[in-house]
Amino acid sequence: MTTVIPTEIEKCKGAMLATAIGDALGWPNEPRSKNRSKKPKIVDHFVEWTRSSNYPRWHDEKILPGEYSDDTQMTLSVARSIIAGDWEKFLAEKELPFWLNYERGGGGALRKAAKSCKEGVLLWQTKNTRDYFNAGGNGATMRILPHVIAAAKTINTTALMTNVVKDTLITHGHPRAFLGATCYAYALDYLLRKETVLEYGELVTAVIDGQNDWGANLNTDVLGEWLSIAQKHREYDFLTEWEKTCAHMVRQLELISVSLKKGLILDDTKVLSDLECFGKANGAGDVAALAAIYLASKYANNPSLGIKVPAFSFGADTDTIASITGGLLGMLSGTNWIPDEWKVVQDYDCLVQITELLLADNKKEATKEEVAEAKAQDNRWRATPIGKVRFVESKSVPNGKYGIVIIEKWQTMLGQTMYTKDFKPNDMPQQTNQSSVGTKKTHQATLSDSEDRSKLKNEQQVAIQQQTKMPEQEPTQEMFTSQKAKRQFVLESDDVTALLGNSHFKNSVTVGKVMKIIQTLIDSDKESSDLAKQYRVDIEMVDIIKSFVKS
Repeated sequence: MTTVIPTEIEKCKGAMLATAIGDALGWPNEPRSKNRSKKPKIVDHFVEWTRSSNYPRWHDEKILPGEYSDDTQMTLSVARSIIAGDWEKFLAEKELPFWLNYERGGGGALRKAAKSCKEGVLLWQTKNTRDYFNAGGNGATMRILPHVIAAAKTINTTALMTNVVKDTLITHGHPRAFLGATCYAYALDYLLRKETVLEYGELVTAVIDGQNDWGANLNTDVLGEWLSIAQKHREYDFLTEWEKTCAHMVRQLELISVSLKKGLILDDTKVLSDLECFGKANGAGDVAALAAIYLASKYANNPSLGIKVPAFSFGADTDTIASITGGLLGMLSGTNWIPDEWKVVQDYDCLVQITELLLADNKKEATKEEVAEAKAQDNRWRATPIGKVRFVESKSVPNGKYGIVIIEKWQTMLGQTMYTKDFKPNDMPQQTNQSSVGTKKTHQATLSDSEDRSKLKNEQQVAIQQQTKMPEQEPTQEMFTSQKAKRQFVLESDDVTALLGNSHFKNSVTVGKVMKIIQTLIDSDKESSDLAKQYRVDIEMVDIIKSFVKS
């Protein structure tokens, strides 16, 4: 029986869809997912699950079957940036800051970088770069697939690797992040251009042979300024660490090659353990890329199982490893293998459409046609920095006895769904939701606790003025770019009475500790969970104090 090799467009669609499928399948099982169920089961289908979320205040968030996390969100953000043109600027100035409004499951390094972008500066350009140059997570590896798809019609490995590096340095600064991303991109590109049947173990050999491409030292002509700052990092020598990490990855690839020769007796858990998937480095970029290359090599003839194995490898970074494993298997096998029960993955049609736009010769013109069609079908679009969105529905969930969290669902013109959140204290009247989307008063995204509520009205006015603009036009900066204002802790007489009657303030917590928490909230953007751990208090107490900190 002759094996049919998928077409280029089918490969790219398969990669994009399987990326989201692996993400959605593995997210409930990821150690940091905050899944309320402590005993998830291995299944063949997507599940509904409840996530304990701490933004904007603690609440239980229902995740519907097939909904994905930040891995796919950021993949789509990069794709939109490439389609918009001048992708570096668009990603850093528009996509990353706006992502903070709808992010789901984002890692600490990624959120920190996005917050810095929102303030108008990249992390490597700030004074405190310690955490940045120690960030070697897989937050870059998980999002670089669109660069490979966009470069499908050209054969320029060096240019592809350069774009992947430029993408990575926006959020991560450690060689493990860079090399995980470049190695994964190289493997994707190899499978994209493969026109014959992939032999068993061939992908691993190809990646080892390509180490001079994905592992090449950074181009000083392109990244001179960045490299100069990287070399000043005191905790390690960057170029030495780069070469050390690259050499270690090649040794791990050789280990994979030897392991694959064991055939049917090969133990996935043993190999993934050897690749550090269950250790302290389980979230590193190089670890994720290596695990995906191993799994895609072993399960090339069974893509469904190849995605399920990492998605249910409890203790590993299940969503990201399953996502990028899916990317490789989809790039190899196209779309025909995808089971019907997986086609309900969030934004299936959007993922297909985005892929087609990335492959278009004139991406902007192709996008204009899609946007014009969406606009003709619905006139309730509102402008945002990343394009126009429309309100779909909203629901409210309780935040204990302190208030409710309003969760609003939005959809972009290209079909991506997003969820934004806002906290309403019990003493604030809640707006009555209208059954008609057209009559509902909407805003473009949830504002963070540190932003002035009065700014919401300004944003609504700007949104109305922008409604006639096309998404590819320069979005307004006033909407989501805010300068860091001096915060204040504000208590009114009724608030004092309420706090005195609150059980959290009747415990043996000193006034001095409360004052320290207040000061930290005023001076920093630390998460409530971090402050609770730092000062050894309940996170609910930190959230209560946080609600009285105003800009």
